[in-house]
Amino acid sequence: MSVSKDTIRSFCKENYINPARSRGDSHITIRIAEVARAFGLEPDSHVICDAVWSTEFEMENNLFRVSNSCLRNSKVSNMVFRVLPE
Repeated sequence: MSVSKDTIRSFCKENYINPARSRGDSHITIRIAEVARAFGLEPDSHVICDAVWSTEFEMENNLFRVSNSCLRNSKVSNMVFRVLPE
């Protein structure tokens, strides 16, 4: 299944960013396996990391990239962002 980066970014915004902002969270953790499962992708799919761990996603959602275990080939890949004020 082919999923566009824009679709992945929209999914993450709706399911991670918006709820975290509503709760007043200071940080957001996006779990790659959860996103992959939602789209029927393999958990080690790099398209998710490429879509979300980007300056474009960071700027669109007013976030600051903190850490990314995708880059370390971790079995549990997470991306952590700090939520910046809007």
